[in-house]
Amino acid sequence: MENLALKFKACEVFSGLRLPPIPFFIRVDGRGFRKLLTELGFSKPYDVSFAKLMVESAKSVYEGGFNPALIYLFSDELNILFLKENIFSRRLEKIVSVIASLVSSTFSLKLLEIKGVRVKVAFDARAVIVGKEGILDYLIWRQNEAWRNCLNSYAYYSLLSKGLKPQEAHELLKGLKASQLHELIFRETGINVAKVPSWQRKGILIYKEVKVRKGYDPVKKVRVKALRKIIKEDWDPPLFEKEGRVALSKILSNVEI
Repeated sequence: MENLALKFKACEVFSGLRLPPIPFFIRVDGRGFRKLLTELGFSKPYDVSFAKLMVESAKSVYEGGFNPALIYLFSDELNILFLKENIFSRRLEKIVSVIASLVSSTFSLKLLEIKGVRVKVAFDARAVIVGKEGILDYLIWRQNEAWRNCLNSYAYYSLLSKGLKPQEAHELLKGLKASQLHELIFRETGINVAKVPSWQRKGILIYKEVKVRKGYDPVKKVRVKALRKIIKEDWDPPLFEKEGRVALSKILSNVEI
């Protein structure tokens, strides 16, 4: 029996793969969410109740025993930053599978609460090793993608509202630049995408913030201060390309590096 255990342990081909002791992101994506959200009746192109579901799902990573420095999210994507996470001895296989499971199960439970439906939901997860010097550039990249996603979503659904079929809308939008998408949306709907809610354009940022609580020690008869970390949601995050370095420095100062 012991020989069999050793034999099949050796067949776990990725069990020994460990992340290096430098900052990395775990990127989590929903599987088949466009179809799912349509079937569940969420508003298009954006629905704040869905965004809140994603925020609660992101928070489950903190509640599940992990200690991310921050989580940046948009659409059905979470970008979870770890600085020196040592959980599971940094085993890649364990980290990505447990995080994907936490997010999937939390999303399903919260969906049951607000919609009253039981749906099988799946998220996948991958690791992106960035190093300390690559953190800001990675966030700039994903926030640019959030803006592009915002433009594409508004443009696509504005065309559908005019009677175009999905394939026709996709063909019409193919290759259009950001400025062209912006003009199309305004022409078809009168919406200035630069004025839609910040979270739709820039995403949502979640991190721990240090709060000072004042109290009184009755034994020593002195006033005391206690530091407590709380999870903060920023629905109007900074533009990482312009203000990112200052904002990131402030957030990361609350994390043990």
